[in-house]
Amino acid sequence: MITWINMPRLGLTMNEGVITRWMKKVGDTVEKGEVIAEIESDKSTVPFESPESGTLLKIIAEEGAEIPIYEPIAAIGEAGEEVTEAPGTSGLSASGQSAPDRPASGQTASGMPDPDTSVSGPAASDAVSGRDAVPEERVFASPAARKAAAENGVDLRLVPLRQGKKRLEKADVLSWIQEHKVKSTPLAKRVAEGAGIDLAHIQPANGTRIYSSDLRGAAAEEREAVPTARRRPGGLAEDRRVPVAGMRRVIAQKMKESIETAAHVALTTEVDMSRAVDLRQRLLPFVEKRYGVRLSLNDIVIRCAAEALREFPRVNSVFQGDEIIEKSGVHVGMAVALEEGLVVPVIRDADCLSLGGIAAESKRLAQRARAGELMPDEYSGGTFTVSNLGMYDVTFFSSIINQPESAILSVAKVVDRIVPEAGVPVIRPMMNLTVNFDHRPVDGAQAAQFLRRIRQLLEEPYELLG
Repeated sequence: MITWINMPRLGLTMNEGVITRWMKKVGDTVEKGEVIAEIESDKSTVPFESPESGTLLKIIAEEGAEIPIYEPIAAIGEAGEEVTEAPGTSGLSASGQSAPDRPASGQTASGMPDPDTSVSGPAASDAVSGRDAVPEERVFASPAARKAAAENGVDLRLVPLRQGKKRLEKADVLSWIQEHKVKSTPLAKRVAEGAGIDLAHIQPANGTRIYSSDLRGAAAEEREAVPTARRRPGGLAEDRRVPVAGMRRVIAQKMKESIETAAHVALTTEVDMSRAVDLRQRLLPFVEKRYGVRLSLNDIVIRCAAEALREFPRVNSVFQGDEIIEKSGVHVGMAVALEEGLVVPVIRDADCLSLGGIAAESKRLAQRARAGELMPDEYSGGTFTVSNLGMYDVTFFSSIINQPESAILSVAKVVDRIVPEAGVPVIRPMMNLTVNFDHRPVDGAQAAQFLRRIRQLLEEPYELLG
């Protein structure tokens, strides 16, 4: 019996993936769990394991093909078995269920035709297509067509009008985009957007599709292409428009959703980091020898936060419908800044790890994040997030909660300050900590006790070694 293998969804934000390499060829025997391909999503490139054992009978998605999630990419069955046409899945929603009926192009949800709308401008160039171009300066387009053009940055004056039609429809805009867009993988798009690289200037190594590896050195080459006389010292030679897409679009959507959903409240405290600094210095050689990494103050903060989360499970919760779910596991996300955006890999069961274990895991995850190699289970399932901007000399800040979590900790820079001690002014390394929490599941007193507990642990960190 034939088993159709579909493009997997490797993360909540993934809508399509690219087969970067097939590890098996048609006719090869594969075992369940064996890696048969590499797939690039909008976040990373990951190995894909076969869900079944058998013979690889057919490969539908060739290397470099951009395939929507849940669409067939290959077939596995018994050797010699006849392969029929792949089942159609384009009418399925992301959950695999039939998508609701949608109005046809040019109709509203009620089934009524869209009213004509237009934009003024010069006639569309008939050089972009073999179809008839718009012969007049007024370009008539349906609302759906105008929306599609606006979302994709398309000038409607460039879209030719089909023969016999009086206005542009959404299908015309999408067809034009498909014909003229630069073929690239999701990860390449994300890297290009973050680095301000125009993909139209990139020559793909394989001649068909741009991969993230094709972008190495492209930013420097584009800068060199700008005449010296036009450059402004330390700035851009001209305006640069950066499309809000890929990772940046996901971040924008999630931040907007968090602000509109959660009841944000912030509490701040000041911590004397003297003993934490002393502990780090004492443990540095031991951790480096045993784990091969350097222990950081942020590792100590994460461990203290994990301990406090175990003691205050309400902060380690999710507000879901008419329930507050206090999570059994303490999985701490750590915000990692990339050139193209932000990812939050997750340290699982952080309350069960030693300081050395936290240091090793945080460094491993940060390296994989910066290399674009995070697996889905490495950036999902967090119950709390720690965001540290101290390395950028930030002495205070407030973060937006990473949904669906209930709180996030903002860690600022450690700064020497004069503080009173037994009536005598002394200099101490001080740090501001801010907890932003969702007031729906968490009360102010609970958040305050949680923050105070983190402060107590940081000021008496040797308690962690007990």
